[in-house]
Amino acid sequence: MNSHVFPRRATLPPELCDQTIDYLWDDIESLRACSLTCKAWLPSSRFHLFRNVRLRHAEDVVRFRALLASAPSIAPCVRKLSLSADYGGTTPEGSPQEDDAWVNGAAELLPLLSHITTLGLARVRWHALNEETRAAFAGVFKGVRQLFLFEVSFEASRDVIAFLSGFPALQELYFQAVSWKHDSPSPFENPDTLHEFAEAGSMHLSYLFLDPKSSPTLVTEWLLKHPEEQRLRTIQLCWRELENTRAVGDLLQASGASLESLQVEFPAGVSEDAVLQNHLSLAHNTGLRSLHFGGLDVRASQAFLSNRLFPWVTVMLSQVRSRHLQEVSFSLEIASVQDLLALDWARIDRDLSRAEYHGLMVMFYVSCEREGLEKDVRKEISDRLPGFQQRGTLCISCI
Repeated sequence: MNSHVFPRRATLPPELCDQTIDYLWDDIESLRACSLTCKAWLPSSRFHLFRNVRLRHAEDVVRFRALLASAPSIAPCVRKLSLSADYGGTTPEGSPQEDDAWVNGAAELLPLLSHITTLGLARVRWHALNEETRAAFAGVFKGVRQLFLFEVSFEASRDVIAFLSGFPALQELYFQAVSWKHDSPSPFENPDTLHEFAEAGSMHLSYLFLDPKSSPTLVTEWLLKHPEEQRLRTIQLCWRELENTRAVGDLLQASGASLESLQVEFPAGVSEDAVLQNHLSLAHNTGLRSLHFGGLDVRASQAFLSNRLFPWVTVMLSQVRSRHLQEVSFSLEIASVQDLLALDWARIDRDLSRAEYHGLMVMFYVSCEREGLEKDVRKEISDRLPGFQQRGTLCISCI
């Protein structure tokens, strides 16, 4: 009797399948196809499909609630939750009115989402949410390491501090266009309420983004009240509060050697007093690797102290003490090539040509009002930095 030998079906190792699916993390259609291939591929596919959940209106909440009811195993897959309201009409004062009442309907889902590490809130009035909703969010806060706030409003400045203090594990904060109706006495000045904000002392914030539409002083004050927190590795700030630049210096000093990347912009400029009193020293940031000066609008700037613009830039450059600096960049806005003459190029060249900066990369991003200036701009900047070009690499981009 003839015996027939059937070939054994080849089986791929599970870890190889998982790596393949991980590679498709942002390809939704491919992930959907993988989830329908076989039961073994479903968990990894589902994890990436539902890792990032964004709710934009009441209908999204209804659909997501039904999904979790039909497949409870999806809830642990959610790592990033974004609630983005929109504007619906205007207030009696004529301001845009947030359509955020539906956020209260998402409160019952929050206890199910116990693995959230990233939270995003956009156009939400925190003070207008139900007390039960705020309490449900507080349960999620404890595991959040990355927080995005965009056009979120509060009743008072004290409420912002209380909100931020509810994130003990926070590592990255993006604070953009956050507002409050009125200023309230600082809770840090009242010993009877100071203990309410002590929990945030255990956080290890490493990334901070502050935009000009918010009051950066409030967040800076909150951070500086936790002196044990000196692990900020990246700071991106756009500072408009001309009278409070000392807070920037205090933040830089508190960050110390941990700070590796700094991107700073002062749209309203820096006062003469701030420069004279050395509010913006980088002497303590001995681990700095990347430094970016943004928003240098030569057209709108006024010279002071001398006939040179942006003295705060040259002062900060001269005080860098890091031997790890790899990159310095400048974002300039000019109307003509002649505008470039207003910078103190001799001092910039001297500071960038220091022996310890051998191999440094310096980049200029120049925005020109008129077209056809690229060649002249490149020549002007190159000619002004002869010393540096013997030690480092100069890149000039006209945009």
